[in-house]
Amino acid sequence: MDQLKIIEKIGSNYVLMELSGVINSYTSSEFQAKVYSMVLDTNLVLDLEDVESIDSAGVGIIMAGFNDAEDSGHKLYLMNPSPAARKAIEDTGFYDTFYFIHSVTEVV
Repeated sequence: MDQLKIIEKIGSNYVLMELSGVINSYTSSEFQAKVYSMVLDTNLVLDLEDVESIDSAGVGIIMAGFNDAEDSGHKLYLMNPSPAARKAIEDTGFYDTFYFIHSVTEVV
């Protein structure tokens, strides 16, 4: 069965979520709850380096989280997306909309 591991680390002006595994409709409930609550209070960095795949439900969570962050005066950053994560995001047609970073030192 697919699994998603989430490790949270708190920085000075952000929360980093290190994600590994699969983000899909079976694994996304905890991910969705955390993203939607965190972007209301702080900047959020999603480390996608170890993500094996993302389905449309996972991409939808990221897009909604991005919009919610913007609405609340924060930013959602995508850090080091794996090839599979990058392709899933590119397939949306909104790739250029997101903030991509290579390190948490780039969080504004």
